[in-house]
Amino acid sequence: MLRWKSVKAEFVWEGSWRDICVQEVSQSEWEAAMDALRKAGFEQNYTVNGIRAELPQDLTEVLKRADGTSLLLSVLVAGVQLNCHFFDECEIEFDLDPREVTGQLQLAGVINVMQILAAATDRFAVMTPENMHAVPFIRASPSGEVEYISSDGFFEELARGRS
Repeated sequence: MLRWKSVKAEFVWEGSWRDICVQEVSQSEWEAAMDALRKAGFEQNYTVNGIRAELPQDLTEVLKRADGTSLLLSVLVAGVQLNCHFFDECEIEFDLDPREVTGQLQLAGVINVMQILAAATDRFAVMTPENMHAVPFIRASPSGEVEYISSDGFFEELARGRS
């Protein structure tokens, strides 16, 4: 289990979000991941162009949405809101505001979601700096193992540079 004390530097606010992603997925992995999140019982809110809707079981239309359609699935876990915009049919991505990860409870909740995504897709789920998916600092394997890869003060350095 990762301890908050060892990873809290990765959640220092420097102006950007953190991403949770699972790469190289197909529609079947998307559907398995969404089904696993439903079964986990997290509070979820799905909207299409800002209007609440039901997330379909068959994600064909969601993943091939028309340009200009705004999709958002928000999943609330341990007080942290994870947002999926369905940007890329080949990558599951949730973003989160690092200011909401304030301790062990929130960290454990976010890691639980990563483990659920990894198990459902049989792929690694990684947490990265925003839009830097090749640079993970937390990785969950399909078997449930979690690994911390230090960013060596990356976020703290950015935060100092912006103040």
